[in-house]
Amino acid sequence: MSDQPWPPPPWDLRGEAVLTVWTVRRDAVPALPPDVRPITVAGRAVVVTAFVDYRPPSVLAYRELLAAVLVRRRARLGVTITHIWVDDACSMLGARALWSIPKQPADFSPGPGVPIARAREDVVARPRLPVAAAVSVWQHGKSTPMRAAARVGRTRLRWRFPAGGGLEWMTAATPRLHLAVANLRLRFGSS
Repeated sequence: MSDQPWPPPPWDLRGEAVLTVWTVRRDAVPALPPDVRPITVAGRAVVVTAFVDYRPPSVLAYRELLAAVLVRRRARLGVTITHIWVDDACSMLGARALWSIPKQPADFSPGPGVPIARAREDVVARPRLPVAAAVSVWQHGKSTPMRAAARVGRTRLRWRFPAGGGLEWMTAATPRLHLAVANLRLRFGSS
């Protein structure tokens, strides 16, 4: 039995999300691990922003906001999470220790201060299309497998990235695809 406050890997998570796929100038992308290169389309890096709400029966229940860059390591494709905020200390500490994911604390309830980001769904989607994916998450010195299955549907999101929130580099990005995600089943890490 571990004396760490976080659960051992893998983390099995369930929830819902909204996400947007963007392209952004390569020079606007934050620093990446030295052994990966961003995937580019017409010279622009591909980035995903997502707000995820993990709920029981997840190993942990919490919410997170993230930005991840699609990357390659030699011929293999993966992602690197450049920014991520969570409202659960156990998730934050565990992800840092286990996988070098730079989770930061956040309070997602409305209140004073500069928000990290704001997203409004203009079109309420009914996610119907089943999808599944497996990808490696490459953080500084660590490679972690991630598998996901969900139902997705196109939606329309309006994101704002206020100055001082941490994602202001995304103001240079162009949205390409917005998705609503339901019945998300995610396995992060391996045993």
